[in-house]
Amino acid sequence: MRRSMRGAVALVAMAAFHLTACSPEPDNEPPVAMQEEVPARTMPPTDAGRTFPSGAWEMVSSGEGDGLFFDISEGDPGRLHLFCPSGGGLLVNASALRPIGSEERMTFGSGAEVVVLVADPAGDELRGGVSAQGPVPGNLAELLTGAEGVGLNYGAQDIGPVPPVPQELAERFVMGCTD
Repeated sequence: MRRSMRGAVALVAMAAFHLTACSPEPDNEPPVAMQEEVPARTMPPTDAGRTFPSGAWEMVSSGEGDGLFFDISEGDPGRLHLFCPSGGGLLVNASALRPIGSEERMTFGSGAEVVVLVADPAGDELRGGVSAQGPVPGNLAELLTGAEGVGLNYGAQDIGPVPPVPQELAERFVMGCTD
């Protein structure tokens, strides 16, 4: 049995040697880099040279409250939705976020001006993604219209920045949130 085992090992070693010896010689030429065409970005540049994803801010008001949303129409699709229910408060939803069971904090704002909202770590079955809520911040207009754009962070996930909300639209939304 020992002799047949040694013979099998020797046979496998010889086969491996022959396969290696018969393989083609490696090229001495440097590898040619593959060139992929990358489509040009169509995001509009901002005054600060930053580019924002394409999309538009829209506002909807009803007896239930005031909603402001940005549909991202380029790159990763998603929606950033802000809602002030008629009973007070601010709810922020991002449909592209994935729930994180241990994360209960979402930051929302523009540049260094941010507020912390309480997120539901189970996700938002009604709207999709993740929602967070808190009181309407006193500086909501600045958070919406900052030159750096509007963004949010949840765990290691970021949305934005997206373009700042146009001044007139931001004023109408803030008025609806604080009346």
